[in-house]
Amino acid sequence: MTGAQRASRTGAGALITGGMSDIGRATAVALAQAGYGVAVSYRCDAPEAEAFAASLVREHGAPHAVAIGADVRERAEVQRMVGKAWAALRHVRLLVNAAGVNRDRPFLEMSDDEWVEVRSTILDGTFHCCQEFARRFDGDRGGCIVNIGAVTALKGRKNGANYCAARAGVVTLTKCLALELAPRIRVITVTPGMIDTREVRARYGLDVADNRAQWEASIPLGRMGRPGDVAAMIEFLARPHCYITGQNYFVDGGYFTH
Repeated sequence: MTGAQRASRTGAGALITGGMSDIGRATAVALAQAGYGVAVSYRCDAPEAEAFAASLVREHGAPHAVAIGADVRERAEVQRMVGKAWAALRHVRLLVNAAGVNRDRPFLEMSDDEWVEVRSTILDGTFHCCQEFARRFDGDRGGCIVNIGAVTALKGRKNGANYCAARAGVVTLTKCLALELAPRIRVITVTPGMIDTREVRARYGLDVADNRAQWEASIPLGRMGRPGDVAAMIEFLARPHCYITGQNYFVDGGYFTH
């Protein structure tokens, strides 16, 4: 069965914020291949986003795909984004909140602007998107929200108080929404570990072979994760008859067991 045939059967659409990040892109591809119509949200570089959306149809079998520019920190932009996604895909049953930003700084040097930008993008943005999606979703059940967490939301790390606190807020927000939106909408957190993304490579100097080897030695499965590993978990959890809500799933190769 082709992706288009699966989509025509389910009428499924998915909206992905942070859709041009490494994890966002991998998720869009996995969902396209599973037969979803896909809306990818982005903050900058419209030509790249539009080309990526076109590739989801041309190369990965999405029945429809659209790129939508939006700043998830702004309620009005989120409302416009959700409206455009529904107009393009008709019935959006899956929201993936992958938008995020890092502004690392030692705690005693962190500015209010650095705190607010990270918190408003990750936590406020997730709140805005979840609320607008839940208000628009018109099924009596079958909706799904997947929020992206972080291992450091539970472990913490130096120079990341803003990011870690915001991601920790997302984990708890997920639990609250799972209770309030059931049985209409399931809400789940997916928490990546050391995933081989541009941001992680830059943060930990993973283009240096010795650094990468040290990190990989600390992961029980012996390798860095790939964005596709996270995407596969999201696609699995989003399946309509999945009996899971309110949980936090780690995609970390066993790293958090240390």
